[in-house]
Amino acid sequence: MGAFLGCVLALCLGVIGFIRTWQGKPPLPARVVTSRRKVVDHQQLAKSVTIALAAGVVVGVLTRWPVAAAMAVAVVALWPKIARSGAIEKTSVAWLEALANWTESLRDAAAAESGLAQALPATVDGAPMLLRRPLRNLVNAIELRTPMPVALADFAAEINHRAADKVVIALVQTFEQQSGSLKRVLTTLALDTRAELELRRKVLSERNGVRRQSNQVVLAILGLALVQAVFLRSWVSPYSTVAGQGVLALIAIAFLGLLWRLQQLAAPEPQPRFLAGVEALMETTTERTSS
Repeated sequence: MGAFLGCVLALCLGVIGFIRTWQGKPPLPARVVTSRRKVVDHQQLAKSVTIALAAGVVVGVLTRWPVAAAMAVAVVALWPKIARSGAIEKTSVAWLEALANWTESLRDAAAAESGLAQALPATVDGAPMLLRRPLRNLVNAIELRTPMPVALADFAAEINHRAADKVVIALVQTFEQQSGSLKRVLTTLALDTRAELELRRKVLSERNGVRRQSNQVVLAILGLALVQAVFLRSWVSPYSTVAGQGVLALIAIAFLGLLWRLQQLAAPEPQPRFLAGVEALMETTTERTSS
């Protein structure tokens, strides 16, 4: 029994090392960390590895199939990546909602102030939590006499969202033209951002339903296979042979490939940014002004 557990543990470690190498990471996590963020990442990685190994050992003991143990490790290790597409899209929608609310707040502040530099500080305290730090940095940069295009470009870079680029481009264009149309521009931006937000929410809701159904199907298949392997051994006895384990390995590889493909299909479409710094911002605003 001890030799079997040792083989299962070694196989599980090999699967984790293969997965990390496939992802472009070293097979083993670095032991030296130099920042709080790296410490947190190291702790999360250690927790994930521990859970994956525990799942592999449990499945290996219950089924007495090394391939099943390795598959359990792979599924547990890959599951965060398989399920992360929903979290990525949800975070993007949260940023879009924060930008929509802040644009509306800036529009209202612009009606009471004389210009953009005066209206921006008035929106910091009531801004959504996601935007408070970038907004404070923006206001501090303006107070330190940083040129408005530079400060806004840094603001957009800190947020790193396509909707923020669109807002910043319009603000810089309005600021440089000094046309007095700030409120009108912000009203248009607020309406456009709110419309995009409603559309993205609808898409997210539909995709979440598909993701839930897909996850339920995957878990049902894995649960059924585990129940058969533990309680209905006579049904799956051919897999207990060496040849059967080979066939099971092929099935496991195909199953994991389908899971990975499902994650790619469920991932949100890439949203490339408009801006890549102050130079891109000035070029974009110049092109829009000349057109």
